Parts: sequence; structure tokens; C-alpha cells
Amino acid sequence: MKTEGKLRLADVFVSISDPRQTGKVKQDLVELLVVAVNAVLVGADAFVEIELWAKEKLDWLRGYLKLKAGIPSHDTFGRLFGL
Repeated sequence: MKTEGKLRLADVFVSISDPRQTGKVKQDLVELLVVAVNAVLVGADAFVEIELWAKEKLDWLRGYLKLKAGIPSHDTFGRLFGL
């Protein structure tokens, strides 16, 4: 499949400003959003399901994302989307 000229999902999120406190951030905002959107696209409809899906697909996700701090907890997703 050709990817020339196509916009990557991560490219869509780079312009979003991070509402979290800088000193308390472990995970990259763009990576959190990419993980969440992919999980929702395959049927996750709660933060716990996003976390479980991401842990199950960690190897696949690391093919596209660094995820240096690993998969965030469902609480992290909840706090982020609560902001």
C-alpha cells in the first residue's frame, strides 16, 4: 500500500496543546491520543478497554510509537480526556 502524500494519524495530533502539567507528564500526548483512537476504532468504549487493548497490542503499537513509559493506565486516559 502506498503511503506517499498520506497524513499519518500522529501528524493530525501534533498541533494539539497538552493540557497536562509539564512536570508530571510521563507519556507523550500524541502517543496517548493515537493509542486511544486506534482502540476506539476497534471497539473499545471505556478507558479500561483502551488500556487492555493497548497492552494486548503493545508489540504492534511499538512498531509505530516509542511508548517509552509503556502503556498508560485507564486512570491516565480518564484524566487526560477529562481535561
